[in-house]
Amino acid sequence: MSVHPAIHSAVDAPVALIVDDEVSCSRELANVLTRNKIPSCGVSSVAEAREALAKWKSIRVLISDIRMPGMSGLDFAADLSTTYVSDHTLHLLFMTGEATVDSAVTALRLGASDFLTKPLKPRDIVQRVEKLLAKTGERTPAVAPPQTAIPNEASTQVRWLLQERRYRMARERVMGAGFGDEPGWNMLMELMHARLAAQQVPVSALCAASGVPQTSALRRLSDLMSDGLVVKERDPKDARRIWVSLTDRAIELIEKIATQVSVVH
Repeated sequence: MSVHPAIHSAVDAPVALIVDDEVSCSRELANVLTRNKIPSCGVSSVAEAREALAKWKSIRVLISDIRMPGMSGLDFAADLSTTYVSDHTLHLLFMTGEATVDSAVTALRLGASDFLTKPLKPRDIVQRVEKLLAKTGERTPAVAPPQTAIPNEASTQVRWLLQERRYRMARERVMGAGFGDEPGWNMLMELMHARLAAQQVPVSALCAASGVPQTSALRRLSDLMSDGLVVKERDPKDARRIWVSLTDRAIELIEKIATQVSVVH
């Protein structure tokens, strides 16, 4: 028997579930989606979200805040990867008012469909949820499967990437965000790690991983393309989604740096 109050919804069969410890935020977003013909329910805790998922098998999209008391949205999603059972796809959208490189990267690893920064624009949310619900023919997992094993020959590069990320985060913690790495380098590191793990990176997640506001990230991404370091390609299954990947030239340069660092150490 549940120790939490029964979850109620203004709609009979919600297809979107919003989780935010700010009650006004979750309810308002649920109302916005419902008014746009996307029946939704808003809850304010992970415990309530679990009950809602158990009660309504109609839920297709989970929109979760990242920073919440008790269990974060990222930890909740990771737990769902082993506990949630359904015969349909559960798409994940994360939202946060304090985007960091690590949170964006973690969200991507968990199979997030998007990474949204507050304040949210209602129309953008509606459009993104509509896009996810339009993927009726997909049979993808509810959350990300275990990360693809990285070939042994790439292990040196992986260790270097993880070490570089730890150095950066430590420097930012001690000296402040103003001493963070150049956003273009953050993007290249994330794309290289994704390549080694055989994963794809959408523009939205890459911008979040850059550590700077989206407008600045998009400008830097454009520079990287002009320099011949990255390329963009539309998803053949969804023309509105764009994947980003490294060029052969960028891969060669990053591998050269990794080799030199390994020699020094």
